[in-house]
Amino acid sequence: MQKKLNVATYIKDIVRRLNEAGYETYIVGGAIRDLLLNRSPKDYDISTAARPEQVKEVFGRKRTMIIGKRFRLVHLYHGKEIIEISTFRQAPESSHKRFDGKIQPESQPEKMIFNDNEYGTAEEDAWRRDFTVNALFYNPEDEKIIDYTGNGISDVESGTIRTIGDPLLRFEEDPVRLLRALKLLGQYDFRMEQDTEEALFRQLPLIIHASQSRMTLELEKIMKGVYSHKILPAFHQYGFLKFFLPYLDRNWDTEAMRYAIKLLEYRNRRVVEGKFRDSVSIAMATLALPFIEQRSGCDRGALWEFQPRMPGLINQVTREVFVPHTLIKRLFFSAERMLYLQTALVNSSKIARIIDMAGYVHARELLMIQNEAEWHSKILEQKWPEQPAIQFKGGKRGSRKRDNNRHRNPSRPDFKTPAR
Repeated sequence: MQKKLNVATYIKDIVRRLNEAGYETYIVGGAIRDLLLNRSPKDYDISTAARPEQVKEVFGRKRTMIIGKRFRLVHLYHGKEIIEISTFRQAPESSHKRFDGKIQPESQPEKMIFNDNEYGTAEEDAWRRDFTVNALFYNPEDEKIIDYTGNGISDVESGTIRTIGDPLLRFEEDPVRLLRALKLLGQYDFRMEQDTEEALFRQLPLIIHASQSRMTLELEKIMKGVYSHKILPAFHQYGFLKFFLPYLDRNWDTEAMRYAIKLLEYRNRRVVEGKFRDSVSIAMATLALPFIEQRSGCDRGALWEFQPRMPGLINQVTREVFVPHTLIKRLFFSAERMLYLQTALVNSSKIARIIDMAGYVHARELLMIQNEAEWHSKILEQKWPEQPAIQFKGGKRGSRKRDNNRHRNPSRPDFKTPAR
């Protein structure tokens, strides 16, 4: 099928350079699906006949890094963006062995793949992928979409999630595909083809065998994206949330959970509208805030008054919400600090002091999310500027006036709330 897709120029250049070096290369996966749905891809994946070492030779060692053991690929750096370039794979012949050569424990699924580094052709690569809508290949030079499975384009158009080959086997090979199927369902309002849905329900318990680091990475992607308010309900509907975020599953039918989904929706809307960037820590704080209110005895949307126990409560609840995932410490610290600052932003009259504190800009955004969702107050927007002014002291540029508490951890018992 020939179709011109609106691919970013620098991505076209990457494909062109690999093709000119003699390596068959395509844009693959989710980016093609998004472009066919008239959505802007959040990122681009490229697949090529070049081995990782050959990709490094084409683009230079300063711009590239080979990563992964289970699945080796290249990270190509374009400014602050990372483009993943993988080599065409074929289905592994000895999937029952780990990448280090050790036989898997008997408790692991028999067909689970631990080593996916057997290189192949573009067509072989397509047939070993998870879902038909993710198996489309596009060459921007001749503007051709290659649909090896024969169902990819039609499934994108009809919004159908269909595994490639035997769905039971596909989910057993890689249980993370269970999560990805439900992400497609929530994010795109797709429907699941019957055999795929039946296999998903049957294989759902296999998710306990998925790598925890991969699951945490998927959580970060969901929090960073703008569809978390739709993906989490899909997870709950299919019984997946109890494995992924058990705290949320246990509290699903509570007022706090309903408010959390509402806040996430407004956070995501503000990101789409360009009002703020896609901060993971803000999404984390947005999700945790209603449960902190609930545990502190506050009504929905009613910010708590300062209590000596609040720093510890914020720390405890935020971590409970995201068990069993071990997220980056700086994300937790940032989320906890902006949660702690909410009372000060509503009640404090010492504006100059607050806006100079570390984390103010993120804390303000969390406040604006609540304001749009619940309070609809113009006073808060006028009171707290989007970008705090840089203050200079002693007439010397580059020296910003700092608050003594600027870098103090709000989880510490001796942290004091800003004066109101």
